[in-house]
Amino acid sequence: MGKNKQIVINMIAQIISFLVAIGISFFLTPFMVKNVGSEAYGFVGMANDFVSYAAVISFALNSMASRYITISLHQEKYEDVNKYFTSVLFANLAISLFLTIPFTVLLFTLNKFVSIPNNILLDVTLLLGFVFLNFLLNIMGSVFNISIFSKNKLNISSSISIVSSILKALILITMFLFLKPSVWYLGFSAVISTIYIIGANIYYTKKLLPNVSINRNYFDISKVKTLISSGLWNSFTKLSSILSTGTDLLITNLFISASAMGTLSISKTLPNMILSIFAMLAGAFSPQLTISYAKKDIKGMQKELIYSMKIMGLFACIPMAILFAYGDAFYGLWVPSQDAKLLQILSILNCFAFIFALPMEGLWNIFTVTNKVKQSSIYLFFNSILTIILVLILLNFSDNVKTKLFIIAGTSTIFSIIRALTFLPLYGARCLNLKWNTFYPVVIKNVIAVTLVTIISFFIKDIIIIDSWIMLIVAAFLTTIVSIIINFVLILSKYDRNLLLKGVKNKITRSKINLKTH
Repeated sequence: MGKNKQIVINMIAQIISFLVAIGISFFLTPFMVKNVGSEAYGFVGMANDFVSYAAVISFALNSMASRYITISLHQEKYEDVNKYFTSVLFANLAISLFLTIPFTVLLFTLNKFVSIPNNILLDVTLLLGFVFLNFLLNIMGSVFNISIFSKNKLNISSSISIVSSILKALILITMFLFLKPSVWYLGFSAVISTIYIIGANIYYTKKLLPNVSINRNYFDISKVKTLISSGLWNSFTKLSSILSTGTDLLITNLFISASAMGTLSISKTLPNMILSIFAMLAGAFSPQLTISYAKKDIKGMQKELIYSMKIMGLFACIPMAILFAYGDAFYGLWVPSQDAKLLQILSILNCFAFIFALPMEGLWNIFTVTNKVKQSSIYLFFNSILTIILVLILLNFSDNVKTKLFIIAGTSTIFSIIRALTFLPLYGARCLNLKWNTFYPVVIKNVIAVTLVTIISFFIKDIIIIDSWIMLIVAAFLTTIVSIIINFVLILSKYDRNLLLKGVKNKITRSKINLKTH
């Protein structure tokens, strides 16, 4: 199967998986907010943030495991594959046991660190307990997902995710129907979903990599040291990301209130969705990049990166324009009990940097694939420290809750814009020995596209009265069509357009032949 064809299959499968997860979240979130309240729901985001803090410890080991196993596999060094698999599994088990101690202490002293209303203290504690358990299970089973990555079969991983999302939703719906509504159900359903994922990944590991053997005799401490030494800077990058965007809910809880934290948590839903889908799309290119690197095909890597930027840029402005133009209507329909305009402003502040960064999301893969993460880690760390310091300083200049929320949401975005316009394209080009301005044309074109599509979307909004889900869908559909047309001309080259049109014509022709045959 051709490289691009497998990449397209991976992307389509991941998009379907993402849409299923988002669809479930779309219907469950307002239900959760209505039944447990925005305060309690805000602790879901905080619980996930706590887990992300702990993830820094395991990230040094696991962030590079897929790289080394994939390269060893495609270089036919099968003994190294077995050693890496076994060593990573045993090391993860040790990490999980170690993290159990601080997690347990935190559970019993939670209300001493954060502000939790007494009426939901037990529910929040149970939520955190299940979230922690889910995190530990993910660590222990993470190595079994590498077989799918190493064979560039992310479509399999996506099918597993689809089933797990449906399973999680069914469990939640059942519990809410037959039990008193509580926020900890989210954590419990996640645990069951993760157990299914681990089981499925073990099955596909045996199927895709039948020669892989987990044996204590294969445990090699030198392999663990290799992974940690290579992944240490990735762990540093993870820490930087947490400091930049993963502490905002905790800061809001400590310096404003639990209620304000709930509002900010809801406002991050759309930005998180947008970032997740583009990070997922960027991830679809990672296996092939790793395989090309293992085969020392540097020219192939360059072509794949340029291809990824064009694909990402083709769709990047759609969610941004929809949020800018219809965000207030969306939140008004989705969570009618909340301040829709405030949620829209906070969402825009949270993701304004996406205008510049989304087309280049795939560039982050190159640092891991080429094992050049030190400079990016150092830069991101100081960037994050400055973000937190500036937030804490600026919060002292206002007593207004909304202003404080704007400061927390907007400050990290300012630094994200600077990062997207300077470090990422410049250092990305340097790692590949390309011209310094190689990636800027796509960024500039995307900014122009977002501006044009947003302006047109506001005209659509003036024509269409968006007072129902149907009218919002119609407006979003029109924006999508306009965006695709503009980006088809603006971002794709003449060669790309002709190639795409030729592919569509061939598909239509084959479909007609099949219909005549039948």
